[in-house]
Amino acid sequence: MEFSRFRDEKARFDALGAEVVGISVDPPKTNLAWSRDLGLPFRLLSDLGPKGKVGRLYGVYDEAWGLERRATFIIDRDRIIRFVEVDGLALDIQPVLTALDRLAKAAR
Repeated sequence: MEFSRFRDEKARFDALGAEVVGISVDPPKTNLAWSRDLGLPFRLLSDLGPKGKVGRLYGVYDEAWGLERRATFIIDRDRIIRFVEVDGLALDIQPVLTALDRLAKAAR
């Protein structure tokens, strides 16, 4: 599960100055249960007001299925999207870590 991989790499994300936030179209109670069950050290937000609003803004909401496609975005402090991966492999967060490493080096 992708959330578990992000949890397991928390120290690395922290070292790179990155904040991890999850988002889904599940209700807050469901997300809270997931977060507790998986021991997630980051926020898991609900995209329900209206359903899929944020997913639509980022082009990842699937109208036919009524859910958001698996996607990862890196957004810098200036709110510029620096990395996008849609429908990536659930267990492979290495591209995200590589992109963060590259951005951190460029910022020095």
